[in-house]
Order: sequence, then C-alpha cells, then structure tokens
Amino acid sequence: MEIRLSETMGYCSGVSRALAMAEKAIAQANADGRPVYSLGKLIHNRQVNERFASEGLVEIHRPDEGEAGVVVVRAHGIPDDLRQEFVDRGHQIIDATCPVVKHNLRRIALYCQTHEILIIGHKGHPETRAMQGVTRCHSHLITCVDEVIEPKAGARYAVFVQTTFDEIAWSAIKERLTAFGDRGCEVLFVNDVCSSSINRRTALLKLANECDAILVIGGKDSANTRALHHLAVESGVKSWHIEDEREVIPEMYDCDILGITAGASTPAEVIDAVVRRLEQEHP
Repeated sequence: MEIRLSETMGYCSGVSRALAMAEKAIAQANADGRPVYSLGKLIHNRQVNERFASEGLVEIHRPDEGEAGVVVVRAHGIPDDLRQEFVDRGHQIIDATCPVVKHNLRRIALYCQTHEILIIGHKGHPETRAMQGVTRCHSHLITCVDEVIEPKAGARYAVFVQTTFDEIAWSAIKERLTAFGDRGCEVLFVNDVCSSSINRRTALLKLANECDAILVIGGKDSANTRALHHLAVESGVKSWHIEDEREVIPEMYDCDILGITAGASTPAEVIDAVVRRLEQEHP
C-alpha cells in the first residue's frame, strides 16, 4: 500500500495562535498561583485538550464554575453577554478568538444596524453561538437549505457563514438566498468559508483523484473535519473519519493508494502516529 499525504492539512493559523496563547496563559497563571480555564474545549481534539488539562487548564462553561482566574477564549469566539459575565465575576480574559472570526463578529455588529442578519452555521457550534451573541443584534440561524426563510419583499439581508461550514451545504443555501433578489430584496454575502478550509478541501479533492480511498484524521466533534469527510464521500471515493491510530482497521490496508488528510485542529503528532500504524505490517 502507498500512502499519500494531502498538500494542506492539520493546524490552521487560528488554531496555532490559540494554542500558543493558551500556553503563555497557563505558564503565567501557574506562576502567579491563579486558576486558569478554557471556555469549553480549547480545540476539537481530545489529545491536545488532555495535555493542556495536565498542565492545569480547566474546562468551564459558565463564570460561576470556579473562583476568579484567567479564562482563555478559544478561536471560535464568545457571545458578548457571556464575555461580560466573566469580566463581572473578576476573571481575566485571554482572547484567542481567530482574527478572521473576530473580524466577522465586528461586521455583524455593523451590518445589523442596516440589515437583517442571517447566520449560516451548525446549531450549537461555538462559533455560531458567538455570531448569534453579538450585542443588540437579532439574527436568524440557518443550518441547512430546508431552513432558508421566506424572504420579505424589499428586505435587506446580510449573510454570514460559519468559517468551517460545509461548502456543499453552503453552496446550496447561497443559491437559495440569491433568489431573494427576485422579491426585490438586497442580499449581501459578507463573508465566506475560511480560505484555510477552502485550501484544505481543494487539496483533498486533488488527493481523491489520485487515491483509492481517503482517511480523514481529526476530532469527531470538529466541524471542519466532518466537512472534509463529507467532501471525500461526495467525491465518490471510499472514506473513513478517525480520531487517532487506534481506529485504523484492516480494510484500510486493502487500498493500493491511501490518501490522508486532517482537520484544522489535528496536531502533527496524531497524523504521524496514524501513518506509522499504517506503515506497519498488516495486522
């Protein structure tokens, strides 16, 4: 079996930045004798979260879950009212929100003054919650094409998409929203799926043309990793989505050429461990 690695995979710049900021926050908090927290899972990767937990990072979801300390806001961002609750409880905020996401949040605050806001994203995803949580801004969440609202004649809409949203679903929703123009509506597509996600998916499609099957490595709760797996399946090749080398199965060894890619929150060491397992003799 030949193994081919995708040209683009693994950590994106936003995740790398968040992890570096978390490392510094943990070191400083430990030196000062203060508790240090992450708001939810720091990233959608079990191994990384377990390592940070061993260094003292505690996962919390509300300001009252622990004494005042240092709170690392993950790359997905945070709703404005929740941020204020943490500040009011005496927590120090280390804001590791991805710069792309932060820019989108600012634009939601701007456009909601003149347009109705439509957010395209996965229900409950932390980035989607952050977008819905922009202060004094009412928005409507659309998670799939069947949830696209009926347009109001002459209305002005500003559309924002979760940066890791599935491109196939996004294209279908975008096409439906574009048709709002037939009702005299203005529809502005203010942002798009993150270029890092697009590059990763473009590289996957190239790989799919060269391989018998695609192995996607990353957290099962990672939206961008699930989108990669979905795209691989839609391309017509056999595909598996695994979290680590323990999920390698005998069927994978039957491929002549096996392509490997990974989500934006998958560390290099996890990818390497999967490759080493696959390079071992068939179990």
